[in-house]
Amino acid sequence: MIKVIAFDLVGVLVTEKDIELTPEEEKLERMFGDNYNDADYLIEARKIIDKDSIIMRVTEELIDKLYQVKNEDLFQKIKEKYPDCKVIIATNHVSFIRNFIGESFGIDYLDDVLISAEIHKIKPNQDFYNHILDKFHIKPEELLFLDDNIKNINGANDLKIKTIKVDKDTDIFAEIEKIFG
Repeated sequence: MIKVIAFDLVGVLVTEKDIELTPEEEKLERMFGDNYNDADYLIEARKIIDKDSIIMRVTEELIDKLYQVKNEDLFQKIKEKYPDCKVIIATNHVSFIRNFIGESFGIDYLDDVLISAEIHKIKPNQDFYNHILDKFHIKPEELLFLDDNIKNINGANDLKIKTIKVDKDTDIFAEIEKIFG
């Protein structure tokens, strides 16, 4: 029985808008992914912008400008149909994404947010998935993990975690219903 559904963020819950970015924004956006911590991000970002306060402001503005939620009522539908199931976001990202997540998904239907830069673990490394299992005291077969990156799916599969590979046309709720039977 599935007890926790873990969603990747970019490519699963949000898409990137087709917008023009400044050269600085493009460079920063390329650094959003595999972050063990924000300090490493800031060190690299200082090569583009010299003040941390400006880096943080520009990063948060870029996140707000770049990302668009795909299905705003997805978590509500899941919680209404499967009220005992925990819904979490598990993403490789800098922690500056947290405000966007809070504003975009709220807290009513979201049980937790795990961000690589805060937990110092990244997908597809097994310690990332084990962190989820340990935090929620569940077995691999009790976790459903959704991601658009096949490497991350394979990393979860190596631990016998149930997965859904999300493509741009995937009906996520329908796929979850198939897993629950």
